Parts: sequence; C-alpha cells; structure tokens
Amino acid sequence: MIIGFLKQTARIVERGIPYFGIAGNHETPRLRTTTAALEYANMVGAYFAHGFDVEYEPVEVGGANVTLALVPHGAVGDRQVIVTPDRDADVNIMVTHGTVPGLKVGSHELGEVDLPNRVLDGDFDYVALGHYHYFHEHKKNTYYAGATERFGFGEVDSEPGFAILTFSESGLEIEHIPVETRPMIDLPKIDAADMTGADLTDAVRERAEARDIDGAIVRQKVVDAPRGLAGEMDRALLRELKRRCLNYSLEVTETGTIEAPGEGPEASFGSLEEEFKAFVGARRESGELAPAFAGEFLEKGLSYLKAAGGGERT
Repeated sequence: MIIGFLKQTARIVERGIPYFGIAGNHETPRLRTTTAALEYANMVGAYFAHGFDVEYEPVEVGGANVTLALVPHGAVGDRQVIVTPDRDADVNIMVTHGTVPGLKVGSHELGEVDLPNRVLDGDFDYVALGHYHYFHEHKKNTYYAGATERFGFGEVDSEPGFAILTFSESGLEIEHIPVETRPMIDLPKIDAADMTGADLTDAVRERAEARDIDGAIVRQKVVDAPRGLAGEMDRALLRELKRRCLNYSLEVTETGTIEAPGEGPEASFGSLEEEFKAFVGARRESGELAPAFAGEFLEKGLSYLKAAGGGERT
C-alpha cells in the first residue's frame, strides 16, 4: 500500500503541484524515537509534517505568497501550542487534525484530540481540518473536507470527496467535489431468535438478492442467534456471497450477548486489541473458526499484542 501511495504522490509532484500534508492520529509515531511512514513521501518531493511541533511552510501559488501552518496530531496534544499567521503572506492557511468544539460524533476513538479554541481562533484565511470523514462546515473559513473513501460502516451514508478552495478579493469560496467509490451496503438486520440454520440461510439470501452487491463492500448483521446457529448455514451460499462482493461480512451476535455498538461517523478504528477481539469473535460466530481454536488464538494473540506494546509511550 505504501508503494502505491508513493507512486501517486510522485505523479502529483512531477506536475509541479505543491503537495503538503500532516500526520493524523493514525500516522503519528507512538514513540518520539520512531520514524513516521509519511517521511517516505517527503523523499519524493511532497512535504508532510509528522512530528510534535508546528511547522510553517511558505509556497508561491498563482503569484500569491501563501504560508501554510502545519499542525500535526503530535503538536495538537501540546496544551501550550501556539499557532500564528504570517503577517507578510498574502494568504494564510492552517492545516490541523482533531475534533472541533460542538462537533457531534458517535464516540471518541483512541488517539483522538479535541482542538482548543485558541488554536482555531487565529487570524487565518482558511483552516483545513482532518479526522472527521464528512464534508462539514465549522465556521465560514473552517471546514472538514471529508474523506475520499469510506473507512467503515459508520460512514455508510457519507459522500466521499474533496474540497476546492478559491481565494479572491470578494472572499473565500469552497466547493465539495464528490468522487466515485465502491458501494458500501449495510443490509437490514436479521433477528434470528426463532430460526433454524435453513431459515437463516434463506434470510441472508433474500436480503442479498434485494440489492446489487456485486463488487460492493457488504455487511449483514444477525442478532439474537441461538448458539451455533451460524455453523448450520449453507456454506456454499456464504462462499458465493464472498466471491461476488469485494468484502462480505456476516456479523452474528448470539442470544444473551450484547450487540457491538454502532460505529460513529469518524474514522472507524479502535485499538489493536479491540480490533483483534472483534476479528476473532466475528469469525467464531460465523463458523470460520472452531470455538476451541478461536479461544486459544485470541488468548495468544492478545498476549503478543500486549508484549509488543509494552514500550514506554510519550
């Protein structure tokens, strides 16, 4: 994936387009002594601020002197951080990452940072925000551009795209440009309380046939399922659905267990431990992993993750 990113980054740079960015919570090194993967993009001519300090980068665009204040996730965590515009620049733009005051999202995620007003209230012509994956206006000159792809089913109703800014004597204009992405489909939930394996197979088939799932990212949630019911399903049907979809996820919650909360509309990743638990649990419930093997796999996997993450964090 990093090779593809670098190739596309190089295509932009080779056309003489200034390319700047910052590290968010997923790209920021957990240890200050660790090099960020984004450093590789700097080697092909782009520039990403990925450390723990504010960086100022001047660039000439269309005859105008523009100064970018790059405030990566690592710098936002500094409670004393101060960001000031360049008084000699024609245009001042701040680029930062986090949640703004008043933004309502489903839940906080690991590594998320709330942006203080003193960072946002500087006299900038535009503030480019990252982290929230929807196009969203915070103030007249402060926007989330959104994401160019959906990152989880919490964003199933989002419209991926990017923003184009136009600065003129009359002020700032911003336009959201949608981009075509693979369809993401969250099929209607199935209540399997009184179902047999054949009943559940029919219900899954019926919901899949009601939508055009070919090449799509698809989720089918099943709740209140008797223990072991998923293992009685027609495996040929599940193989066929997985073949037709880019990704088909059957998420089964057994009777007496609590259904996982819905994902919020922010980036949909939790800690590695949480993601691993969900991964193993989903495959145990769907019958892909035998219960005994799943339990041993989960126990050993968590112990390895804890051992790997035992270093001091700063």
